Amino acid sequence: MRRVILLAMLAMLTMALYCAAGMGARAWAAEGDAAHLFSEGNDHYAAGRFEDAVRVYRQLLAQGYTSEAVHYNLGNALFKSGQLGPAILEYEKAAVMAPDDDDLRANLEFLRTLTADKTSAGGAQTTTFFVERLLALTSLDEDAMVVLALFCIMGVLVAIRIVSTRPVLLRLALWGMAVVALPLVVMSAAFSVKLSRDISSSYAIVLSERLDVRSGPGDDNTTLFTVHEGLKVRLRGEQGGWLQVSLENGLNGWVPASSLGVI
Repeated sequence: MRRVILLAMLAMLTMALYCAAGMGARAWAAEGDAAHLFSEGNDHYAAGRFEDAVRVYRQLLAQGYTSEAVHYNLGNALFKSGQLGPAILEYEKAAVMAPDDDDLRANLEFLRTLTADKTSAGGAQTTTFFVERLLALTSLDEDAMVVLALFCIMGVLVAIRIVSTRPVLLRLALWGMAVVALPLVVMSAAFSVKLSRDISSSYAIVLSERLDVRSGPGDDNTTLFTVHEGLKVRLRGEQGGWLQVSLENGLNGWVPASSLGVI
């Protein structure tokens, strides 16, 4: 009986190894195909065949191969093809994956200068403006690391206050806790705000050359204002193939979902 069980286990192990090897081979082949397509797209771009490059990069994405490099190169090819809105959309998708890429950020900022709409509220340097500037200094991941480090330091200082009996260490721990407390509270608040925004907020890029924003979800509603290709909008709601959007300056309304590219 033990021999039968042993043989059965050996057979199962052999089958598992065979399946794993097959999956590995298929994954290797798939990676090879993706690398070939990516190289082909780059060759088209270098030769000035921008529409062919767009086709190949989109083929890569359609097959499930996504990375900041693919979105970035696709954005370059779309811009060279004269498609401003789609180019900004791909840059924005790449920026989500690589927020610290200086070249990507520079290209994205340049393309934004080419859009027709400037939606910043402008005016005086308000408290909200300064808060937003401060929040933009660090990323969500960086805030998480800083909060974790400060929390660990605070934990060590608290432990010293509880365990130690030496007056010098007790005083140093108390002063250290007072020094760490404020940065910990500030960074925790910043992290919470960014995390909340990251979870609840989604954005899109206007792909239509000219887009009327209406008071409700339907063509029979009043046109409130008009936006143009390349503008970044925040998504607020959805109803019957229409999306509710808002701008940085507070304006909001409804547009057809087909006119936007979700980041």
